[in-house]
Amino acid sequence: MNEVLRKQIWRKLAGLPDEKGYQVLDYIQFLESEYAESSEEARGFQRFGELLQERMRKRHVPATALRETMRVLGATDRVLGAFRDAAGEFLAELESGKPEPGPAERDGRPPRGREVVIE
Repeated sequence: MNEVLRKQIWRKLAGLPDEKGYQVLDYIQFLESEYAESSEEARGFQRFGELLQERMRKRHVPATALRETMRVLGATDRVLGAFRDAAGEFLAELESGKPEPGPAERDGRPPRGREVVIE
C-alpha cells in the first residue's frame, strides 16, 4: 500500500468512534483473509493486547472499558519497549567489550582523585 493511501485511511479512521473502528477492523480482517498475499504477525506484548481485545469484544465488553484497557496496555507496551531498547544497547556494549564511559570521560575532563578516610 502506498504512503498517500495509508495516510488518507489513517486520517479517516481517526475521526471514527471506537464502535465503528471495530467494525472497520472486522472488515479489514475479512479483506485480509480473502485477498492478502502475506501479512505481518504481531509479536510479544502487541500480540497479547490483540488477543485480549478480541476476547473482550466477543464478550461484548462496552467500548469505553475496552478503550481504557487498550490505553493502559499501550502505555505498558511503550514502557516495556523502552526497557527492551535499553537492554539491547547494554548487550551491544557487553558484546563489543567497551565499558561505558565514566562521568569524567564523558565531559573530557580528567578524573578527580578520591580521598579515603579510615577511622
